Amino acid sequence: MYLSKEKELTKKLVSLDLDEGIRIEHPDQHKKLFINRNVCGNYVVQSVNEDDDQFNEINNIQYFSSNTDVVDFVKSIFRKNFSIFLY
Repeated sequence: MYLSKEKELTKKLVSLDLDEGIRIEHPDQHKKLFINRNVCGNYVVQSVNEDDDQFNEINNIQYFSSNTDVVDFVKSIFRKNFSIFLY
């Protein structure tokens, strides 16, 4: 059974532990997102654009309180074409 990317990401976000992370990327774009959870349960999302050095700075970190907000943010960057890796 095929899960949509949104559902797959939501499932991984809900079960994400403090010592785990999620990397999201698109093979044709040089953009990546790294998602972790902090001890308060909020999602910490860092944006990295390998083509632009300014995206490698700390000011590209955002905090989200819900998995829905994270999924919406991911879709705004990658649409529906992205790969999800758990680390």
